[in-house]
Amino acid sequence: MYISKIAAQAIVEEIGEEIHEHINMMDATGVIIASTNSARIGQMHEGARRIIQEGLPELYISGDMETETTRRGINLPLVVRGEILGVVGITGEKERVMGYGKIVRRMTEIMVTDSIQKDKKRYDQRVRYRFIEEWIEKSSAGFYSRNLIDRGRHLGIDIERPYRVMVLYFRDYHKLSDTLEGQKLLEEMEASIRHEMERCGFPYLREPPRQICLIPKCSDAQMKKTAEKLSGMIRQKYDRDVAAGFDSGQGSGEDIAQGCAEAFRAASHAVTWKEPFYYYDDLNIELFINEISEAAMLEYLDKLFGRDSGDRLGDYMHLIEQYFAYEGAVGKMAESLFMHKNTLQYKLKKLAEVTGKDIRRPSDAAVYYMALAFYQKLHMERTHFPDMAK
Repeated sequence: MYISKIAAQAIVEEIGEEIHEHINMMDATGVIIASTNSARIGQMHEGARRIIQEGLPELYISGDMETETTRRGINLPLVVRGEILGVVGITGEKERVMGYGKIVRRMTEIMVTDSIQKDKKRYDQRVRYRFIEEWIEKSSAGFYSRNLIDRGRHLGIDIERPYRVMVLYFRDYHKLSDTLEGQKLLEEMEASIRHEMERCGFPYLREPPRQICLIPKCSDAQMKKTAEKLSGMIRQKYDRDVAAGFDSGQGSGEDIAQGCAEAFRAASHAVTWKEPFYYYDDLNIELFINEISEAAMLEYLDKLFGRDSGDRLGDYMHLIEQYFAYEGAVGKMAESLFMHKNTLQYKLKKLAEVTGKDIRRPSDAAVYYMALAFYQKLHMERTHFPDMAK
């Protein structure tokens, strides 16, 4: 067992604020690893070294015992599970600090124990994540080594069982990740999903900004039910929205890598088109849009709408989006856009004049559908999930 420097510094600062005295924490060799006086960090504390080497229950450093690296004050060993992990010291006059000694030591031991337990949980989680990453990578081979199977069982993961893949994204991920408060919220939401998955015994992998959930092979309806449960939990607890993508579920359920690739594409589409969830089997143009370069998409839009379209491009796209949303029903479009049908027809006519293509003609509609898909890919994903636009 050991005390991390980050945890040690947080502990001494918290205790120092409570008793208004300088606090030092030394490791098992006597080196100061944390202090409310930052200048002392890294120094060898002779008093702490004596406590560790001689097994002293406490040691007060008086004025005549002071050195350049050891100040007057009370020092006590930190014992956790019968092992001396270090020493805590309180700087000050004897009559002022002696009364704090045992209380501060006990507080520190409790906080150190809690920190060690949290560190172990984080370590265990990293081990689990690394295993799942390795499992996914090797799943495409079609067989697993006995070592990998046994390691999975040790972690409570049956890799020989067929699975389906669900990928989740928080819609405000990029915005939240820009602030410390937002990052904390993301961690809480991710933890909530992880805990729910682990409660159900399902493997889970955090791979920012996405989360990979492996569900024992089941129907599309059951996948949707699971996504709705997780999404509802996040909305109720944090008032945030989640987008989910599902794999096809057509294979044996053993090629997790293929399932992840399918679920990634479906989730990307759900984000782009503001859908709560999407199935890989429902993808059409989206299957190959990720293979088209950003430069090619921009060239397509410039060629269709003109390089000087500027701010008007957003207006064109809103009109096109509404057209496809209402299957070309002008009456419903006009109602949604709060305009007269004649005004809408005029706008559609002007759009045709700009592009040379009439969206109302079936032969030209595909050109606009492609343009809308490119625009959504370039702009909406770049705004909400920059990493997905790369």
